[in-house]
Amino acid sequence: MRRSWNDKENATENGAYGIAILVVLKIKHLHVLEKSRKGTGFDYWLGSPDDEDAKFETKARLEVSGIRKGSRALISGRVNQKLEQTKKSDGNHPAVVVVVEFGTPQTHVVDR
Repeated sequence: MRRSWNDKENATENGAYGIAILVVLKIKHLHVLEKSRKGTGFDYWLGSPDDEDAKFETKARLEVSGIRKGSRALISGRVNQKLEQTKKSDGNHPAVVVVVEFGTPQTHVVDR
């Protein structure tokens, strides 16, 4: 199992996605409905599992970032960077930014 995740960046990214999805489900009661297209400024569309065929007006955006080990300043900077990144796709859809730091570990969830 450990040898299959030999790419640390990929493991960090995928681990952050998994944690973010679970945290958003637990505290926001939102499910990942689908992956967004590249260049949109966010990673996934969120909503109720009952809304899978509904229009995107009822959904939110999720942007995720993972840090293997970082200081408070690095984590805060990453949160701000991701908040800014979500502005690319602003409209009627709220955004949730989740930054996962694995060294401590800690997770930061910010609504925009």
